[in-house]
Amino acid sequence: MTLIKDFISVFTKTKVAETQKISVPRHTLNYEQAREIGVLFSHSNDDNPKAINYFVKLLQKDNKHVRVLAYFEEKHSNPYDFRFDFFTAKEIDAKGRISSLQVDEFMKKNFDFLYCINTTEFAPFNYIMKHSQAKCRVGKYYPNSENNFELMIDIGDNTNTADLILQMLHFTKTLIAHN
Repeated sequence: MTLIKDFISVFTKTKVAETQKISVPRHTLNYEQAREIGVLFSHSNDDNPKAINYFVKLLQKDNKHVRVLAYFEEKHSNPYDFRFDFFTAKEIDAKGRISSLQVDEFMKKNFDFLYCINTTEFAPFNYIMKHSQAKCRVGKYYPNSENNFELMIDIGDNTNTADLILQMLHFTKTLIAHN
């Protein structure tokens, strides 16, 4: 009987832990004060390499330490001008959880800003944004995704990555935080 009680106790504690909200102190900074920047993107659009290259170079030019995580459907060649970590579809289970050391390390990083550069909603990115330790998470507006971002950019049905990046930069650079 004790064995059954122990199993139920462990099972219940595990389920409660899985459903508990992630408590991360979120707040915004002025862009000039930000040092650690995360960039999350999917290699799916034709304009992605140029737009993403431009974005990362701009952040580096502003003296930001940039760490990038990309999603690829499968192993790939590298069309980018910067170093990045990546994960593939093989690392995503049926429940949408990602089992990847690179993803785990990326989510643990205390970014000042974490930019999610994706013009279509993507469940694995929602998972990463939700579990991220970033202070301020920035991404495209999607209904019912308010808990994944501190700053959401509404560009409507526009699927142009460059437009999303320009809007993200505009709003984060003009944001004045009073913490």
